[in-house]
Amino acid sequence: MEKRSGGSEGPCLCLQEMTDRAVEFHGHLGPFLVLGVRMGLFARRELDSAMGEMEVVARTGGVPSLSCLLDGIQISTGCTMGKGKIFAEPPGLPEAEFSAGDRILTIRAKDEVVDEIRRWRERYPSLEDVAREIQERSDEELFDWKPQKR
Repeated sequence: MEKRSGGSEGPCLCLQEMTDRAVEFHGHLGPFLVLGVRMGLFARRELDSAMGEMEVVARTGGVPSLSCLLDGIQISTGCTMGKGKIFAEPPGLPEAEFSAGDRILTIRAKDEVVDEIRRWRERYPSLEDVAREIQERSDEELFDWKPQKR
């Protein structure tokens, strides 16, 4: 078991802690990184899965900035490229499929959120400000999702 902030036992699902880890790993704070962290934490809660116990297929492709979702997902789920637990596929969508046992959860960032990120200069002084704003929003504001069975 991992320790949460405050020392209690249980899965580490603290958003700020995971975001800090992701920034350290990725090198900077950005909106797609935060969306990836949020997707991974949401999938872990919904699938009741511990770190590293699921598999992920991300449909981001490998081109930044959308592919920055991958780093956030890796940090928040423990599903890493090195362990063969996460795969990036085309076509370049802000979407990932998380699977654990016989359950699958597909999560996609809402089009309006992605559009807002791409037009960040209209509302925000920096990409870091966009990322902080996204960090504060609810899952319902950020994502559409579909659970299913294998």
